[in-house]
Amino acid sequence: MGLGSQSKFQRVAANGPDSVNFGSFVRRAYMAFRIHATLLAVAMLVSGSARSAEQIVPLEQEPQHQLKFQNQHVRLFDVLLPPGYLGIWHSHIYDGVFVNIEAASTRAQDLGAEPADRAPRIIGETYFYNYTKKPKVHRVANIDKVAYRVVDTEILRNCGDFAPVKDGAGQTLILENDRVRVTRIMIGPGEKLALHPPCGMLVAVGGGKLAFHSPGGEEVVTLNPAGFKWRDTTAALEFTNIGDEVFHGVDVVVK
Repeated sequence: MGLGSQSKFQRVAANGPDSVNFGSFVRRAYMAFRIHATLLAVAMLVSGSARSAEQIVPLEQEPQHQLKFQNQHVRLFDVLLPPGYLGIWHSHIYDGVFVNIEAASTRAQDLGAEPADRAPRIIGETYFYNYTKKPKVHRVANIDKVAYRVVDTEILRNCGDFAPVKDGAGQTLILENDRVRVTRIMIGPGEKLALHPPCGMLVAVGGGKLAFHSPGGEEVVTLNPAGFKWRDTTAALEFTNIGDEVFHGVDVVVK
């Protein structure tokens, strides 16, 4: 569902080492400490549970959590649970923005707790979990007769240089914190909108055909539900809905 090609303004930031300086050393040391502390918290949670003998895997090893995109800033998972599917125990250790794509009744169970049934979420419903501070091990079952689908954009590393922004017509703020700024996008055929810098992930709730404009030219992109487009720009990225229907998306700006 990712794009087959990327124009110059879309290039994913390189994963190479930072310049060797004291500031970058401190940042890397801090991130290593935070990840180590998070993994330790997960291990303590697992060891304290009677269910610890069961298999517990990292998020990317849960069969229906498909990793579709990854760079130094984010990982994007397309989670599709067919009717009757019982997920396996898996861990969340990174903050995440979740966008519901297909609604179904589910049964969720945190490690050490009893299962809890959940009513179908609204399509397009979006929420943030701070798993960095409060990691979780759980499993989810689809107890409905239709598929359940959600897109999870994990936040690995901030982009930096975020400045206060003003949303355009067709863009509504959903949530904002120190990691992300998330807006809902609803624009009709022929309408334009600018996506905020410095970098971010646009997730399609409904399908659409969009034309992205940059100094290097125009790129036409067709997105299906749960499709996405990553950007890493120093300026706002403008696009036009060139499809025949209203485009519904959720934009996650990584601060």
